[in-house]
Order: sequence, then structure tokens, then C-alpha cells
Amino acid sequence: MRKTLPIKILCLCIGILFLVQTVPAIGAQEKVVLYSTDFSSNPGWTTNNPSRYYWDNGRYHYETEGGTNGYSFIPIDYDNGDLVLEYDITPVTTSKDGAFRFGVTSNEMDISRGTNVLSIFENGKYGRLMELRVIDQNNHIHSAMSYYTSYCGSQKDCETKQFLDNTTYHVVMRYNDGLQNADLKVTEKATGEFLWGYFVQIGQDLHFLKRLAITTKGDYVTGNYAEGYIDNVELYTFRPVPQTTVTTVPTTPPTTIPTTVPPTTVPTTQAPTGVPVICSSLIIAGIIVLAVQGRKRD
Repeated sequence: MRKTLPIKILCLCIGILFLVQTVPAIGAQEKVVLYSTDFSSNPGWTTNNPSRYYWDNGRYHYETEGGTNGYSFIPIDYDNGDLVLEYDITPVTTSKDGAFRFGVTSNEMDISRGTNVLSIFENGKYGRLMELRVIDQNNHIHSAMSYYTSYCGSQKDCETKQFLDNTTYHVVMRYNDGLQNADLKVTEKATGEFLWGYFVQIGQDLHFLKRLAITTKGDYVTGNYAEGYIDNVELYTFRPVPQTTVTTVPTTPPTTIPTTVPPTTVPTTQAPTGVPVICSSLIIAGIIVLAVQGRKRD
């Protein structure tokens, strides 16, 4: 019984070794661009008011007004997962109660009901504020704005953050499908200086997001204007990197040996971190067991 025990342990170690080697690599993710344009050419967005929403020699012009039911959009191919929208905005004129709203929406593109994830630049009651607003498919509103009481809570020395007309900003708006939240970050384009950012907790997955849109649908205030330009729009998600496998194909040795043999590169799947350590430990453990049992027999 003592003679067979080391052999059984060694076989067990080898079996575990092969099992560990078959574990796939830990899921890396890659960026997948759903839509991107720098407006170097006409993007061909669909609009119901081409005199207000149009391509203007390297940028895209918008002029919003409540009560016009105006919009401009491009369809997107999105089913689920994280979403990130980046773009530059230069507000030129933002009148009282005027607002620019841009983000990912359902086919309805209605700012008063779901589903949508919108970044907003609005000249409202408390000044020229930035806002992140999410309306889920059950019409629950989740929002935060740069007015100090909206995002500061009990934090002291917190200020209301306002945007300026004729200044270019870079906006990053994200929807995290796994954490079920969204966040917004606004920086000055020229300096990279952080202006404002915050997040909202949604608590559920979002569905029916089908369009990337500028919209005033659901805004019934009349006489409010917002005019400016957007540029460098990119919408993307992240998906698992497909794992590659190595297939060994038996070959027949050549009858003559070539003078030179070109190198062959075979794609391989990288083992997850820690696998070499586990494998080495198992082999060493097997050797130690054999050595100990050999001494006992002596």
C-alpha cells in the first residue's frame, strides 16, 4: 500500500496540472465603436427641421426651441452592455429656459418619458447648469445637476458649477450596465480642466435604447432658445475579447529537407495569472512526496 501511495499522489498532481491548463484566460474586454464622426463630412443625420439642425463645415449645428418638437438623430445598433458617449460642445447662445439635450434614447426621443440617457446644458432658474438625466422604461426619473444642493448633499464649501457660452467643453457620459448607474463628466476642451461631474443610481437595466439624438420632444416651453455646435462624437461599448484556440494538424515530413525553414507563428491563448505558479507548485509537491516516501522505504 505504501509503494502505490506516492504513485497515486503523483498521478493526482499531473491530473490537476492538465485541468488547470485548460482554464480559459480571464475575460479581457475590447472597445467596440457603435458610432463615430468628426463631421469632416455630412453625417446624414435624420431631422425634422433642417434649418435648425445641420452639418456646418466640420461641426454640427443645433438650434433648439421648446414647442417645436424638433430633433436630429442617427440609429444605433445596441442591445445591452455598457455605453459611453463622448463629444465636444460649444454653446453659442443659451437663452432663459433654453436647453441642449443630447444622448441615447428610445425611438420616441421624448425628454419626459423613457427610455433615455441625456446630457443637458440648460439656462434655468439657477443659472447655466449641466445635468445628467436618465428615464427608465418605467418612466422613473434619475437626475443630478450642477446646482450645489443637487449633488453636494451635506458637503461643505460646495459650489454651483455653470457653463459659459462660446466656450468648448468635452463631455463624457457613461451608462454602466453591470452597476446599473450612469455618470457625467464635463471638462474644458482647451485646458482639460474638470468643470463638473456626478452620477445617478438607476437600479435596473435599461432597454429600448435605439437612437443617438438631439431632441426637444416633450419640451413645451415656448420662446426658449439654445444654439451652438457639437463635434467629435463617439459612442462605444465594451465586449469580451474572443478567445483563440490552437489546433494541431498532423503533417507528413517532407522527402527533402529545405535549405531554409521559415519561422511559423501560432496564436495561443494566454493562461490566466497564477496558473504557472499553481502548475509548478503541484509538480514540486509530487516530487517532494516521492522523495519522502523513498526515504521511508530506505
